[in-house]
Amino acid sequence: MSPWPLENLAPILVLVMAFCEAIVLIGLFVPLTPLLLALGGGIAAGAFAPEILVWAVLGAFLGNLASYCLGQRLKAKKRGLPRLPSRVVERVELLFERHGAAAIVLSRYLGPPATIAPFLAGWSGLSWTRFLLANLVASLTWPPAMALIGYAATLGWRWAPIG
Repeated sequence: MSPWPLENLAPILVLVMAFCEAIVLIGLFVPLTPLLLALGGGIAAGAFAPEILVWAVLGAFLGNLASYCLGQRLKAKKRGLPRLPSRVVERVELLFERHGAAAIVLSRYLGPPATIAPFLAGWSGLSWTRFLLANLVASLTWPPAMALIGYAATLGWRWAPIG
């Protein structure tokens, strides 16, 4: 038997996936939603303890924080924005105009803007405290909300009459 069973690696893998999904640009290629849906199903089936979601929350929070700091750093060095899909940047900028720090929370539920919003928040000069509060709310609510969908779907599937 291996000294590193897969179940022991699961929390680390969830943390790394959540972190990568929250990093600007990288997150466009590392979707976390399917994993969270599957984790919710795994929790419903008894394969995972609900505490595994703590790792997703932590990874999302740290990834968003890293993107925010990168945005601040590039702005301070007077570097231009990296090449981002203009459609996504426009959507995120519109979110910031309309909703300020709440755009961090809103973007988390909108897919691709979630990977760009923390970076643009740092770039735009959103205050550290406003960003941290919004990041905390987004990171605490989004992973459990997505897992809850997978959880409910799994329980619904088990209750569905077959045949």
